Amino acid sequence: MKTPKKPDGVAWSDEEQTYISKLLPYATSTSGPVIQVPNVDAFKKKGVDKVSKQFQAELEDLQNKIKSFVTLAGDTQQVYSAKFKFEPIVGESYHLYVGDDGQNFLSLIAPSDWDKEHLGTFRLNGDYKWERQD
Repeated sequence: MKTPKKPDGVAWSDEEQTYISKLLPYATSTSGPVIQVPNVDAFKKKGVDKVSKQFQAELEDLQNKIKSFVTLAGDTQQVYSAKFKFEPIVGESYHLYVGDDGQNFLSLIAPSDWDKEHLGTFRLNGDYKWERQD
């Protein structure tokens, strides 16, 4: 049995044979609430700005960590490639000098007590890495 045509303002389902106005996500009459599409452009811009600042801060942090790592690795390599005839103690500071033969050497003697070309003061940390002290 076919139902007669309903007026335009009536939401009828032929399949379910019932009114479906209350199930629809939009108004079916002119007196219904106005449907407004939200402006998501402002939300997107705010989100992009916030995330961009966060990514920039993280990138700067990573760049600083890389610079610190490269400096530490270079200093450690420089000290380990120098001559020394003693076993350095973890936590102690030592001085790196250029020897008369042009080769670097590690010493306990402070730069103020000696007239040699001083390359830096280094401390051996618990990971056996050499940290520059000056």
